[in-house]
Amino acid sequence: MSSIKTYLRKLKYNLTYQFKSNLELPSDFRLFNRRDTSYQQFIYKHCRPDKNTNLDLGRSLKIFGKISDEYVINSDIFTNFNFSNKKLKPAYFNSADVKVPYEASRLQYLQKANSGIIDVNNFPSIYWNSPMDVAIRNVNLIFHLLSIENNYQTAEILGNNKDLLTSYISQHYEFITDNLENTGNVVGNHYLIELTSILLTIATFKFNGDQDEWKFYINELTSELNNQFYEDGTNFEGSTHYAAFVTEALIVCKLAIQEIDNNSLVLKKIDEIIKSNKILLSKLMNNGELSQIGDNDSGRLFYFAFDEDAPLKMSWLLELIENLYKETNFKKIEEKFQYEINSKLPSLDNFQQVTHKTIKVFTKDYQYYCFSDFGIFIWRNDDEYFSIRCGPIGQNGIGGHSHYDQLSVECFTNNTWIARDPGTGTYTDDIKTRNKFRSLHYHWGPKAKIHFPQEDEFDCFKLNHMSDGEVLKFNKNNFLGYAIFNGKKIVRKITINDGSVIIQDFSGDVELEEYTSWGEGRNGVKVKFSNGYKRIS
Repeated sequence: MSSIKTYLRKLKYNLTYQFKSNLELPSDFRLFNRRDTSYQQFIYKHCRPDKNTNLDLGRSLKIFGKISDEYVINSDIFTNFNFSNKKLKPAYFNSADVKVPYEASRLQYLQKANSGIIDVNNFPSIYWNSPMDVAIRNVNLIFHLLSIENNYQTAEILGNNKDLLTSYISQHYEFITDNLENTGNVVGNHYLIELTSILLTIATFKFNGDQDEWKFYINELTSELNNQFYEDGTNFEGSTHYAAFVTEALIVCKLAIQEIDNNSLVLKKIDEIIKSNKILLSKLMNNGELSQIGDNDSGRLFYFAFDEDAPLKMSWLLELIENLYKETNFKKIEEKFQYEINSKLPSLDNFQQVTHKTIKVFTKDYQYYCFSDFGIFIWRNDDEYFSIRCGPIGQNGIGGHSHYDQLSVECFTNNTWIARDPGTGTYTDDIKTRNKFRSLHYHWGPKAKIHFPQEDEFDCFKLNHMSDGEVLKFNKNNFLGYAIFNGKKIVRKITINDGSVIIQDFSGDVELEEYTSWGEGRNGVKVKFSNGYKRIS
């Protein structure tokens, strides 16, 4: 029955895109005139690559860590699948990854490149297949224009002619506004990035109708902030690296909005979100690397400091936020995440119980942080860290960028990972790998004999067989929470005593097994690890 259902879904999917027209490039776009702006001063001062960076667009670019000698690609360089003469679709299941040419199409390398020539006439149609990626490219084109205006040594696009570049930005703007991704069962980061690109464009240029469009898109942004961010300011995607990505977007929004209306009411909301996410991200970093809770597909707006060889290094983003809010006391903001949860506790007397190997984590005092809206609970000091994932499935229960990671733990101590989230692996080009990296088996959650139904390619951006996590108790020394995995309820209890972490699991529904060892000697890895998107070891 399952295979028949999948076959019919494939048939419908392929027929839909076989007869669907490709997105059209605008041929009639408006005249843009450069505004007299000041936001670029922040970009000039704080968003420049290291002076030793020497990137040539025609040599040794890295796309998801793999070297390419071309910035224009019409293929998945990992599988050599060529998208030329293909009817373009959002995904080529188990054949190729459209995100590879999408990544190249963003032109983020312009933020670092000091040589090389880009010929936009060579751009393949797949470079115009994803409105969000076009929106990111538009941001990079604007950043590149700013570099030209400040006489930086840069790579060359459209001869670095400011008038031609401005017209090209105008074409991008029309494409983005014509193809907004603001419908469907999940409206998320794609639309937020498109709004970011639109607002930055209007803040940078004057054109016919700009004031009315500014008002409309400011209202859209205000609505999306309410839809996509929880009350505590954390993001609804359920992913730490998406939290970083949308925080970058809101930094751009802040700069753009301040340029047009420094008294805009939405700025206060943006400030609160950026600051809250700064706290969340900082508590999930060890040795400068951001933990990969949920999906991580390497989306960036500020590419100037991103390291393709160390893609989890994200301390540069914290520094950028600190430069944006120089007078802010972030210690004060931390306090809103330092609270306890005390609900009525159930009796566990009749449940099967397993006690896992004790982990010695803390050698000195630590603090505890409660990000209950996001669903992560953290104990840490500067050098030692322990966390457990328990909370809502992202995207209001859809779970497109969430994993089967409820009740899973991470642990870093003595400069070593004891238990680590596996990361993402890849997306639609290898559904088997995609599902493995999302699975409970790859995470340090309960070790239980649970059979999960096989999920096909059409479920690779959904979580169908796990509930939200529920936390009943959380404080400096204790945690108690539960989740339901394919109908099987499991409770996890954590006790911290004299720096040692004791983890116990309870269930009346399924047989449990204990961990007699963790990831000692394997850098915290349980099965496999993905050091960023497609970087699998």
